[in-house]
Amino acid sequence: MASDLPSVTKPRILIIGAGFGGMATAVRLKREIAAEVTLVSYRNFHLFTPLLYQTATGLVDMDHLAQTVRPQARKHGFRFLEGEVTAVDLDARKVQTSSGELAYDYLVLAVGSVNNDFGIKGAAENTLSLKTINDGRLMHDRIVGAMERAAVERDDATRRALLSFVVIGAGPTGVELAGSIRDFVKVMAKDYPEVKERPRVAIVEALTTVLPGQTDYVVRKASESLAARGIEVRTSSKVVEVSERGVLLQGGELIESSNVFWTAGVKPPKLIESLRVDKERGRVKVDGFLRVSGHPEVFALGDFVHFFDPRVGRRLPENASVAFQQGKWLAKSLPDLIAGRTVEPFVFLDRGFMISLGRNAGIADLGWFKTSGFLGWMLWRVVHLSLISTSRNRLGVVFDWTFAYLNRRNVAHTES
Repeated sequence: MASDLPSVTKPRILIIGAGFGGMATAVRLKREIAAEVTLVSYRNFHLFTPLLYQTATGLVDMDHLAQTVRPQARKHGFRFLEGEVTAVDLDARKVQTSSGELAYDYLVLAVGSVNNDFGIKGAAENTLSLKTINDGRLMHDRIVGAMERAAVERDDATRRALLSFVVIGAGPTGVELAGSIRDFVKVMAKDYPEVKERPRVAIVEALTTVLPGQTDYVVRKASESLAARGIEVRTSSKVVEVSERGVLLQGGELIESSNVFWTAGVKPPKLIESLRVDKERGRVKVDGFLRVSGHPEVFALGDFVHFFDPRVGRRLPENASVAFQQGKWLAKSLPDLIAGRTVEPFVFLDRGFMISLGRNAGIADLGWFKTSGFLGWMLWRVVHLSLISTSRNRLGVVFDWTFAYLNRRNVAHTES
């Protein structure tokens, strides 16, 4: 398909967001086109979010997931600006940031997502979520702090609530977090002789199964592994309120817990609400070339985008793999789109699904190959290591995993 994008001698390409999609676009664009490429992000690092739950459970040092952007900017020839985007004027082709106004010829929106509590009463105040490094730190301190408090608590009911860890949402993040919490508290229990009770780890999911949308093989193996590891799974359980006492389910049952973690969903950030463009369920609609309707010079990708895949009859999910592939495709295709040359639309390549359920427990379903247990766990680790972009961070994670496998996790309680 030929493009109707305006021709610019040396275009100014502005990328908003340093997530998987924004970074994949930025590091490849200069290879493909002579352009002034600027990347704007409210933080000066790319966060490797697939392993964020492991910072919460003492497996990985938080610094090893933060990959600073400026060395990548120097290496790949783009400009980086740390600043918060406050407004986007699509008609004037200008972006307002906390560091000033930026004009562009082509705009790439890759702003990611924020947590979505679906308006459930008390969820925002009484749960912890996983989107930032600080979230991982807070969750880590909550888990360790619960064990410390349980060691001196004399009231039986209060102690049981302290030793109860509830994860709301049985998607990949929720399942991986629950499995890792189980391992974490099991390791810590050896150093807490005062704690006689076995900690309780539970997953609460409104839908009928764990890992909704995955294959029967994945769902079956995950359910078996979670049960074998003593993790309680409550499917078809809708949460109506979260309080200091715990999680209230539809029907009146209260799961008492002092530690409730939210992984049940995401939504676009508030910036998107101000954009006067076509949307579907709050997400920006794009065509097969990732273009925003009415603005052929504006591209959008990642979590906040509604991209309908006609091959499977549904929109693509919000995950790192989709955003990364969209960024790579856009970097390669944008020069042709600008020049008016024929371009094939974006096609997502589904390479399968992998998940870690805790120590020596994983699942891999690549379509042509399926495995679980230790081999699935090792494949998951190899793949995730390969996706970390810097040698420093990759080696850091390897060292962290090695010490954690020897039952030497970070159990320092740093909460003030």
